[in-house]
Amino acid sequence: MKFLIAAFVVTLAIGSQAASLVKRESPELPPEVEKIASYFQDFVQNLKALETPELANKAKSYIDESRAQLQPMIEKLQEQLKPLSSNLEEQIEPLAASVRAQITPYTNLMQSQIEDLVKFVVDQTKAVLPPQ
Repeated sequence: MKFLIAAFVVTLAIGSQAASLVKRESPELPPEVEKIASYFQDFVQNLKALETPELANKAKSYIDESRAQLQPMIEKLQEQLKPLSSNLEEQIEPLAASVRAQITPYTNLMQSQIEDLVKFVVDQTKAVLPPQ
């Protein structure tokens, strides 16, 4: 990207110098400078051509073609991965059940302690408040 920007800046500089040289009608430029100037003029013309909707249509058609080519491979890969995912699921489910069974007593204990704490706070709050 930096190269394109640098090339564009150089193109503009050479183009403006070439235009000023033509306006002054100075002696003919060396062939190397003319070659570089024509190269950058072609480059600028190509950059202008890129701005057309035709490029967007080409890009869209390329993406659509690529998608059409990749879709069968993706479907085949998904079919190959289905047994693997079901196998993993079969292996993980007993492990998850075991973890749930081990954690359940702790969660129940924690829930009862939190309920006791909330009840204590409510009772203390009622004791502090004046009777109504």
